[in-house]
Amino acid sequence: MSRWETTSAYEGDASPADVWEKAYADASAWPAWNAELKSAKLDGPLRLGATARIAFKTGLRLRFEVVEFEEGRLFTDESRLPGARMGHRHLVEPTESGSSRLTNTIYIEGRLAPIWCRVMGPRASKSLPDAQRAVIELAKVG
Repeated sequence: MSRWETTSAYEGDASPADVWEKAYADASAWPAWNAELKSAKLDGPLRLGATARIAFKTGLRLRFEVVEFEEGRLFTDESRLPGARMGHRHLVEPTESGSSRLTNTIYIEGRLAPIWCRVMGPRASKSLPDAQRAVIELAKVG
């Protein structure tokens, strides 16, 4: 099975609790920090097994399931693509100063991962740092 992934780490001046509450736990906020998204809707609270529907500005629509979850710290969502799976791992950790360290990993795995990687990989890699900066800015509001 083939696998591709990209990871970005970023530290910003917002508390992990604010990142979680204002940016991650509220699906309606996802398009505010992910410029690729037109809309996002969870079927309930963010938790293990939760499902969501997201629409990209390109017109692509995906359903995903939360396959990894630690309240206030981590969630990984995963979508099925023809011949592959695509996931996004969102990790927020406190720094010594009380700010946040965001580590985001996007992966694509499966027999058709090389094709999906060519289609989605470059844009995913490029979008992570901007999304992380936007998460921190959103978490600092209010």
